Amino acid sequence: MSTFAVSSSRKRVPNGVNSSRPIALRLTPLELEHVKERARLEHRSMASLCRLAVLRELGLSDEKLTS
Repeated sequence: MSTFAVSSSRKRVPNGVNSSRPIALRLTPLELEHVKERARLEHRSMASLCRLAVLRELGLSDEKLTS
């Protein structure tokens, strides 16, 4: 019988993203609740949702950056 170990260090960031230099984001309690709910609805992490919001605000997107 074989068993497979599941790595707890699975990379969850998009290819090419420097995950060794995270930035802090401070939100009000109400803003945080909105982010949590939106992330839940989109089946994303809060970090992923916030990254996409920043890219959208800057007029960038994953497609433009990876092309």
